[in-house]
Amino acid sequence: MNAALKNQVCLSFALLLCLVFSCNHNTFYHKTYAIHNEIWNMDNDLVFDFTISDSLQYYNFYIDVRNTTNYPYQNLSLFFTTQFPDSTVFTDTLNCILSDAYGRWTGKGSGRIKENRFILKSKVRFPQKGNYIFTAQQAMRETDLKGIIDFGITLQYE
Repeated sequence: MNAALKNQVCLSFALLLCLVFSCNHNTFYHKTYAIHNEIWNMDNDLVFDFTISDSLQYYNFYIDVRNTTNYPYQNLSLFFTTQFPDSTVFTDTLNCILSDAYGRWTGKGSGRIKENRFILKSKVRFPQKGNYIFTAQQAMRETDLKGIIDFGITLQYE
């Protein structure tokens, strides 16, 4: 390989690396749990914690779900608990739509795996500085919910 072609290949590779690593420059927090054997037990709470040091910063808050096409329901119901730095606790019930009324999956992906990203809140501020703990629990009234591969949350700077 001549020197000019070698330099061009190296430059192309360097640009590709820059693109790959710059895509997540606005991510503040991201954590995903792999669900063992694609079965989410109702007692398996998924815990996410992080520290907020700037209570004036805005974030976009996402829930990320990967499911199989064998998932038996149209939706995924969750109990989502927030523990604030002052130990105040707030629990909410969330509903994520994974397929439409005709059974067409809403997520991206081909084959048996579908990926969904749901915006929980946009332009949210955390009112207190300190450690926040979020806990997600499946609320589908089944002890062992089949077909969920991964579950996670992502916070991105606004």
